[in-house]
Amino acid sequence: MSKPAAKIQVNDRSLQINDPLLHRPLVDLETAPNVTAFWSALRAFLQAAFPDQHSATLFLDAKEKVPGALTLHSQPSQRAAEWWRARAKLTPTHAYLNDHPGIKLYNLADMMPAEPARRKRSDFYRHVLKAEGFDKLLGLTTWEKGERKNIMVLRRAFTQPAFTRSEFNLLLDLHPIFDRTLRRIEKQEEERVCRSTLQQFINLLPQGVLLVNAKREVVFANPEAFDACAMWNLGPEAAHRMNSRAVFAVPAAFLEAYETLLGEHYAQALAPTTGLSQLRRSLVHPEQPSLQADLSLVTLDDPLLTRPYLFAQLINRAVLNAPSAGAEQRQFTVLAKLTPREREVALLVRDGLGNEEIATRLHKSVGTIKNQLQSIFAKLGITSRAKLISLLR
Repeated sequence: MSKPAAKIQVNDRSLQINDPLLHRPLVDLETAPNVTAFWSALRAFLQAAFPDQHSATLFLDAKEKVPGALTLHSQPSQRAAEWWRARAKLTPTHAYLNDHPGIKLYNLADMMPAEPARRKRSDFYRHVLKAEGFDKLLGLTTWEKGERKNIMVLRRAFTQPAFTRSEFNLLLDLHPIFDRTLRRIEKQEEERVCRSTLQQFINLLPQGVLLVNAKREVVFANPEAFDACAMWNLGPEAAHRMNSRAVFAVPAAFLEAYETLLGEHYAQALAPTTGLSQLRRSLVHPEQPSLQADLSLVTLDDPLLTRPYLFAQLINRAVLNAPSAGAEQRQFTVLAKLTPREREVALLVRDGLGNEEIATRLHKSVGTIKNQLQSIFAKLGITSRAKLISLLR
């Protein structure tokens, strides 16, 4: 038998968690793309469901012990940090939550002395509640691995009514939405940060990195990959005259190798006794032997249900022009500290070109080349062209 929906009285109207008055803020809450939108939707919900309220606060990652850190207030305070540190020592919340791990909803009344006289003599009442103007509080709490994670606090002033049992139940009905939405936002943010950091790292690699999905669409390509694919498809002279992004196309040889790798992948996946091994192909351009590509498959969880992506690493060894494997590794280390455009300038300096020649070759002004050289020198900790040349030979 299903649990009856919780009800409260707001302006003489009976509300429940699925009431039309709460529909919009709940939808906005569950679809919030970030914490800012989540907080806005949460406040709209509280204002609709709890019109009698003093203030509300959202503590993220249970940082209530560190006042002012990762918190959102409906009424931001201008008090000094010292005041908040003193407040944190007086609040009974931390000890109560430590004694009640996993509790979803807590009530200030459960933490304070029952007798009014004793309650009013407590330091928390005299120095915090009277100063802030409230004496009623509910806290909605989420937990992770035995530790509190996020807390939403709703307060009522001295002149406002006490929280009712129906209001307790409404917040308990809100709890799963509150919990899963914040976890989703946190997960998305972690993925965004990881993706952004990885992309910044890949963009700095002195070699092309290309990822193509099963529809033959480019998922990711760094600047070096655009340049290398243009050289593969058009040749070095034509590629140099073109905008590599504008003329970009995955080389046909890569797609042919991808088809071969897919056939081998599915043969392995269907074989009852053999496990999946890493499938690779190494390609060398037929007319530019220094231009090479290492191709492999990126597989997801189910090797049969999901089609693997094509991952390509491209390198033009003629650009490096290294006399030995050790010199090539040293050049990679140096070039990895520079942006793709700075690498172009550095390699032309290594080849003996002056600033005017480099500017003509790259269709830039001499002033731009000088600025890029200063940036290169700063990143590598050097002060001369001669030292740059020695690092790249």
